[in-house]
Amino acid sequence: MNQYRHAWLLLTGFLAVTGALVGLIIYPLASVAALACTGAAVGALATLAAHAPADVPRRRAYRLHRAGVNALETGVVVLAVGGFAGALRGWVWALVPMAVATSPWAVRKVLRHTPSRMPPAPSDDACREPRRSEAAALPAIPVDAEGFAPCVRALDDGGLCQAWRGSYRWLEGAHTLALQAYVVALRQAYLDELERRDPDGLEAWLQSRPRPRGGPDKFIHHGPDGQPHSP
Repeated sequence: MNQYRHAWLLLTGFLAVTGALVGLIIYPLASVAALACTGAAVGALATLAAHAPADVPRRRAYRLHRAGVNALETGVVVLAVGGFAGALRGWVWALVPMAVATSPWAVRKVLRHTPSRMPPAPSDDACREPRRSEAAALPAIPVDAEGFAPCVRALDDGGLCQAWRGSYRWLEGAHTLALQAYVVALRQAYLDELERRDPDGLEAWLQSRPRPRGGPDKFIHHGPDGQPHSP
């Protein structure tokens, strides 16, 4: 998914820069400034509205940084759409939906509704308490965090935080070694994914001495692509 995302961003970035250059050529300077400033204002305001103010200085700085980056990107995109609209006329309205439909965020939404590849939970026989002669035996279905990575990465930020909170309740009800190992591996996969998406947010959450039942919702950047987001 990351390779697809990078390829999509590279292609759309090239198209955005090309469209912006076309806009600079065919429009007067006043129109170019109006398009770019409108896009920048929308991008900055949308980012500030989507990110609740945080008490952590690092999170405030990150919020302002993202607002600036998104303002620049949105300004270029709006100017590019205007440039292509002037050059391609009605064809631009086929280009924009195509870009949205093939975006990593749209693909991620589709993947969330496809069958999960999560390793199966241990069966009742595998979850029974081992006899003394089996005390050193591994669970019948060995699982590590990497086995959960494909389905965990399909979650958006909100779903990932919700899954983390739910996994604690599942761990509380796990009374067998096999099921405990399964849930622990799953929770490790959630932590690995949180660190991959937003290492600063995860660190700030862990330093806040969170409650066992809590989640990192207020510390993890909730972007559309689940990344730290340049997710």
